[in-house]
Amino acid sequence: MALMHINFHSDVLNMDTKISVIMPQRMQGIGLAGSRDSENYPVLWLLHGRSDDDTIWMRRTSIERYAAPLGIMVIMPEVSYSRYLNMVHGPRYFDYISRELPEFCEKLFPKMSRKREDHYIAGLSMGGGGAMWVGLQKPEQYGTICMLSTGGIAPLEGLWRSKSGDDIFYRKCNEDIYGTPDSDSLAGTEYDILKLIRETAKKHTVVPKVYHAMGTEDIRYPVAMKIKETFESIPGNPYNYEYHEGPGVHEWVFWDEWIHHFLDTVVQKGGR
Repeated sequence: MALMHINFHSDVLNMDTKISVIMPQRMQGIGLAGSRDSENYPVLWLLHGRSDDDTIWMRRTSIERYAAPLGIMVIMPEVSYSRYLNMVHGPRYFDYISRELPEFCEKLFPKMSRKREDHYIAGLSMGGGGAMWVGLQKPEQYGTICMLSTGGIAPLEGLWRSKSGDDIFYRKCNEDIYGTPDSDSLAGTEYDILKLIRETAKKHTVVPKVYHAMGTEDIRYPVAMKIKETFESIPGNPYNYEYHEGPGVHEWVFWDEWIHHFLDTVVQKGGR
């Protein structure tokens, strides 16, 4: 596998930004299976959580080792604390992630697959919420969504975040992202993830498959249950929604285990 760190200018963000990319490469190494040759490489768009950046998955998990035998590209962008949205007071990260970055990567990597079913979007915590948000907004672009320990989702923050204290940083970030410090007030609006789940299923005949994993000791567990309830309430299960849980809190041991499970059971089979 080849590892690249790419710095470039984004017109959408109006600033320089960066991505980390794992690229399939036929090789032999100690303890690392070589990638198989392919005319078109599937792509895993792998999103980071709050307070992290494009390097975090490489530093905290064995993502390269898991991806190597699958012959899959892994593209890891950096989006600050944007929740992968077009911020009210800040850059348009949704437009960047869903439009500009894919177009940039298609030019840079001619062997990147153009098939919808070959594009997987995944993330942890804020990135899990981001994967769901982007994947459901652009069902024509992504074949499968993988969300691990979903967090940073309106209007579900009140299900786990303590309101006994006034988190000034959290409220200020919400103001920048949504235009209001209280994300729970956004129920029924364009930012409501539960509304988006239901509306995407109604409006589109083809929707992404959804893989969802949550730690049973995670403080955000009630958020996962609400999301699970919404997906499972839709007649016919159009998303092929698949829920998993296991022991774990909000930490990297859990995410390393479950991104491996996702790649080994879903991507290995070509999206189920």
